[in-house]
Amino acid sequence: MNAWRSRTGVAIAAALVAGSAYAADDSRIVVGQTVALTGSISEHGQAVVTGARAYIEGVNAAGGVGGRRIALVTLDDGGDATRAAENTRRLIERDGVVTMFGGVEGGPCVASLKEASDRGVPLIACMAGSPEMREPFNRYSFPVRAPHLAEFGRLIDIATTYGYGKVAFLHADSDTGRKHLANVQRLADARKLHVIPIVVKSGAKAEELAQAIMAAKPDAVFNHGSYAIYSATIREARRMGVRTQFMAVNSGAAQMAKQLGDDAKGLIFTQIVPFPWAVAIPLVKEYQQALARHAPPGTQPSFSGLEGYASARVLVAGLRSAGAKNLSRDSLQRAMETLGSVDLGGMTVQYAAGAHPGSSFVDTVIVATDGRFAR
Repeated sequence: MNAWRSRTGVAIAAALVAGSAYAADDSRIVVGQTVALTGSISEHGQAVVTGARAYIEGVNAAGGVGGRRIALVTLDDGGDATRAAENTRRLIERDGVVTMFGGVEGGPCVASLKEASDRGVPLIACMAGSPEMREPFNRYSFPVRAPHLAEFGRLIDIATTYGYGKVAFLHADSDTGRKHLANVQRLADARKLHVIPIVVKSGAKAEELAQAIMAAKPDAVFNHGSYAIYSATIREARRMGVRTQFMAVNSGAAQMAKQLGDDAKGLIFTQIVPFPWAVAIPLVKEYQQALARHAPPGTQPSFSGLEGYASARVLVAGLRSAGAKNLSRDSLQRAMETLGSVDLGGMTVQYAAGAHPGSSFVDTVIVATDGRFAR
């Protein structure tokens, strides 16, 4: 953690001092990022940045894109949507970024998308499964990861495979949360599975949510929203003696398992990138090699880090397609739409005019008795 802070903190500080000078320097391609480096989801955000920077630093070491180095200017939003919106405006208007890239979580990503698209700036690989990243169609939104809808479908399939008849779904008290609930109910109805909604209101206490789960007596529970409150809820539920099957979407899986300790055993996660320890997968092998060369010493592979790395690969594919010489926001937007199918070596993303689905890759893992992830 300290190594990450000391190295990345210096890089970010240097970018902020340079400010709009980056935009005026034709030797650089300036990319903006607003992401949670502090707060309850900071470990997830930091791992994402580490993975993305490992790839970008490798590209820069090899000469950059058309001879121009990529300057990733990163601002901390603490996982807060209002701060993410402010950061996005600042990066576009002050630093003159050619694109926004790589935030985390639904609220900040949706807020960043609005600010970016209102100003004609692409947003590439904001790491949220929220419906708003794809619906309604936005020509400036280029998600990489699969949507939560695909993850919910996988978790519901697991529930029906296990013979469960009743599941509880924890969701945020927001428009996005209610959209997720509607999708979950639609998926569950098709499989004759009963859904019990549990609303996570602002300021909700883990003990209250755990009591709601205990009263509902579901066969399984899964979530949308902050992994910090969900992990605290699982811990409280276990303390109360609840023995239901807990499942979760991908965001912050490693961080959540670490927070839960022994209470994480048996927890099932969906994942939207390949298993980051499976070096037989080309994307994973390249990611681990990049960590060894360009990440702070001791950095371990993680799902969050691999998502950042894969997202940066898509970003660079778009920059290369647009060409460094006459690169602009408009040319990058057009280039992203002409990428077609991009094989990352373990997952594939797709973009075309009028359709930006990104990836459909969804896998599942379980926390084993030794606390490690198993497939």
